[in-house]
Amino acid sequence: MKKLIINIVKILVTVTIIVLIFKKLQIGYDDIIISLKHSPGWFVASFLMQLGAILFSILRWNVLMVSQDLKVPFSHLVKTFMVGRFLGTFTPTGIGLEAYKAYDIARYTGKPEASVSVVLIEKMIATFFSLSLLVLLTLPFFLGRIDVKFLLVFGLFFGVLLVLALVLLFSPGLLRKVLRFNFPMKAKIEKPLNRTVDAFTIYSQKRGGLMSAILLGLVVYIFWFLTYYMNSLALGAGLTLVDVLKVGPMTQIATMIPLSIAGIGLREGAFIGLLDSLGLVAGADPTTRSAMVLSATMVYFISISVNIIGAVIFLTRKTDYQRQIKDMTNRTADENVMT
Repeated sequence: MKKLIINIVKILVTVTIIVLIFKKLQIGYDDIIISLKHSPGWFVASFLMQLGAILFSILRWNVLMVSQDLKVPFSHLVKTFMVGRFLGTFTPTGIGLEAYKAYDIARYTGKPEASVSVVLIEKMIATFFSLSLLVLLTLPFFLGRIDVKFLLVFGLFFGVLLVLALVLLFSPGLLRKVLRFNFPMKAKIEKPLNRTVDAFTIYSQKRGGLMSAILLGLVVYIFWFLTYYMNSLALGAGLTLVDVLKVGPMTQIATMIPLSIAGIGLREGAFIGLLDSLGLVAGADPTTRSAMVLSATMVYFISISVNIIGAVIFLTRKTDYQRQIKDMTNRTADENVMT
């Protein structure tokens, strides 16, 4: 009953935000139809940008697994990632993807702690480091356009996240020193925090793999923002790539707030609000404004269309993990003999 109520609330929030946006911008049904008929061929390019984001996400994941001595065929990673994306469609903030990745690789390798650690570090790189860095780089474009107090608080928050990520990724020992002090609830969280520090310590000693993962993470977000841009070309929004890159990071932050269905409504509200602060909405006609809103909305639908691939793999995949673990153990033994 609790989940049902939460889902109903999310649906109401989603619908309410969308209706308010279209009313405020005076967008009618005809404007939507005209936008969708503008140059739909660009949606193919948008689909390809999503595939690019997926490819570099898998490469980032693989780099981190290699650093943990988790050797998994790339084809298996692709299948696992796509199934995880499909399952993530039905979970808040896409957590199903991370959970399935950890679960599947743990079964494949027989190393659950290492598998979970990789997902944890990857999330740290993707959200705390890469996205925080991109947000901080784009905030100066909104000086004089958004209340300076909000920008300072927002910048301070993501600055702290970035520093925390840097400490965990490159000097996790500093956090262990902090754990020596007494603080509220220490007994409950000390053990998991120590395990987290242990996981990060492995990567602090393998800086090359860590830097590769960070760079790949930045590329992932670039492909996400290119999805917005390709949608704007398909719909006739008149946005430049620079415009999209300016508003992309903070729009991505909005989609992570679990108040609506898959971020719909929040994504459009943040996207159009940030564009308006840059002076790109006020002088536009209703059809162009419609195209701007739909540029954000279609990101979700493009993403869902890609997830169909994961659904097919999920329904047809047959994996004998016991045999794979045995084969991997034998290969490892043979390699040890040779060395």
